[in-house]
Amino acid sequence: MYNNRRGFLRWLALGLGSLVGWLPGFARRRFALAQGTASGSKASEPEFVKVATLADLKDGPFKVENAFGKNTATLWLVGDPQKEDSLLALDAACPHAGCDVNWRGENFVCPCHGSAFAADGSRTRGPANADLAIYKVKVEKGEIFVAKAS
Repeated sequence: MYNNRRGFLRWLALGLGSLVGWLPGFARRRFALAQGTASGSKASEPEFVKVATLADLKDGPFKVENAFGKNTATLWLVGDPQKEDSLLALDAACPHAGCDVNWRGENFVCPCHGSAFAADGSRTRGPANADLAIYKVKVEKGEIFVAKAS
């Protein structure tokens, strides 16, 4: 590698030169990600997918497995089907260990470690230290659509 001072300085200069050349690209990427896209352009509208109908909510929270296709998120749809603006799509994965929560009475409970969440997804009991993730929802002609990105 280097046997003397000159060899060491050559390797040091090469390393610093590489680092200096790499930093602007890294900074640009971080800035673009902070703005929401890798290219630095404005973020586009998320893609919405039909997951249910308002009628599916008549008996309370409705579970949607593989909401966005095979091997994708399981969601819980909650809210009053008569009040479209009250609808929420919650990620069923517990933020503690990723187990799918289940609806029990008036709240969601994680079967793995006992975390509990209110109907709006807010954490009411640990060990989870965060709320359930919420997805954007829109309703068109009685059909419920959920954005692919939370």
